[in-house]
Order: sequence, then C-alpha cells, then structure tokens
Amino acid sequence: MQNEQIISLTSLRTDQKLEESIQSLSNQKLDMYRPDFSRFLRFCQVENRKPDFDALEKYLHYSIVDQRVKLSTFNRRFAGVRFYLMHVLNLTQTEEQKKRIKLIRLLYNTEDYIRLKAMRGVRAERQEEVLQLINRYDTNKKADIRKRAICFVNLITANRPSEMVRLKVSDFDLTHRTVLVTLKKQGEMKEKRLTLECVKAIEKYLNTFNLQPTDYFVGGADRWGNYRNRMITERSYNRLIHEWLGFAPYTLRKTQITHMHRKHADLPTIAKQSGHKSLQTISEHYLEVDYSEVDKFL
Repeated sequence: MQNEQIISLTSLRTDQKLEESIQSLSNQKLDMYRPDFSRFLRFCQVENRKPDFDALEKYLHYSIVDQRVKLSTFNRRFAGVRFYLMHVLNLTQTEEQKKRIKLIRLLYNTEDYIRLKAMRGVRAERQEEVLQLINRYDTNKKADIRKRAICFVNLITANRPSEMVRLKVSDFDLTHRTVLVTLKKQGEMKEKRLTLECVKAIEKYLNTFNLQPTDYFVGGADRWGNYRNRMITERSYNRLIHEWLGFAPYTLRKTQITHMHRKHADLPTIAKQSGHKSLQTISEHYLEVDYSEVDKFL
C-alpha cells in the first residue's frame, strides 16, 4: 500500500511538471504576441466588433489599405491574433476564413501595395573592412580585449543577437575550433566553426578575465569594465555592438554570409555556419550582389 502511494505521488509530480512546462511555453508565446492582440482588441472596440476570425479579416484588410503596413508586419499581426483567438478564446478558423485571408494577403501583389513587400534590412559590408574595425581593439586594454573577442565571434559564427547573449564559455571547444550555439528560434544546438585568429582572440579574453566554464561569454560589465556573469538582454547587446562598431549586430551576420557566398560556398555550407534551416531564406534575404559586380555589365 505504501509503495502504491509513493508511485502515485511520483506520477502526480511528473504530471505537474509536464503541465508547468507546457504552461510556461504557452505563456512565452502569449507574451510575444500580446502587443499584436492588444492592437486587434482596440480595433474591435472602435468598430464595435466581437473579437473573432471575421473581425480578424477586417483588421488585416484595414492594416493594408488604411495603415499600409509592410508584409512582414501583416504576417506578424496575423500570427499573433490567430494564436490568441485559438488558444485563449478557443475559437476555430474555418477553411473559408483561411481562404479569404490568403486572398487579402494577395493585395500585396497589386500595384497599389507592392512596394509594401520590399524588405530593406541591414546591408552587408566587406568582411575585410569589418575586420579592420574589429582589429582597432587589438590592444592590451581589458575593455578592448573583450570587445574584440565578442565582435570576432559574432562575425565568424554569423550568430543572431539571441545566440550571442546565450553563449557560455563551456560551449567553446577551442582545441577543435568549434562552438555550440543555442538556436533559440529553432530550439536546438548547432556546432559552428571558428578561425584560428578568432580562437586566439577568445583565448586572450578568457585568460584576461579569468572566465570559468559556467560564465556567459558576453556577460555584462560595470562602469569600470569589470566583467559580470549574467545574460544581458538582446537590446543591450544591440546597443553594445552599435557603440563599438557603429552598426547593428545583424550587419555582422549578413556580412559573414555574403562573404562566404562571394568565396563560392554553396547554400548548404553557408546554412551550416549561419544556422539557417531554409536555404530560400538565405538566398532571398541575406545574399547580396556587390554593386561593383553589377557595374561590370552596365
């Protein structure tokens, strides 16, 4: 009888942990989409509409025709509101409603709205020019040693800001010139390669600050430049790279991807280093043809 009670309590704890994990993941999505759903609710209040999938059609059409939002914003709004309607209000989208929203999205293919499809993100720079900027910090000053190592790793790995702030010292295998990167977007770990020069910059940084395996690689720093073992926010990381190099971290990512392409790496090879799952995403949004190449044929 006592063993049965122990087994029963163990099962209850297991079930409870499962539900807590599911609830935690659901809450994360709710937090991510809450601003989009709040805008939708304001639209429904102004137009005296019930928040449902019929109202979502009107809201998305209004977003294009009246607010002239970009396609990327349209897609985010749709995903966010749909998640709330399905998982919070427990509503079901019919096949007919799905078809109608697909038709609404086709407005972006018409002459009146086609310019809203354009995605003008950060530009890639020449890798050698970016390296020159990074190597300005090739000094023996503690602050410069940290800056150079972080920027170098971000460039060579083509990491996203979300991946840089999550790196830990234990993720690096400097002997084999690799690093395990947590891909937050895909929910998996990815091994990436490092150059020999990058490894040397990392070693200098780790030794100078006496970093331990459990320490965050980027971490924080106080006003005197002393390292603090904590995971900084992506916003803080963006601000740091802007301050150190004069552009966004995504410029480092795009620069490295374009550099590999210019050296004739195929898309699967580039994806292995960048952490992309979709080769189409790389070709459509990351690879840039140098204007000097275009000029040759004009």
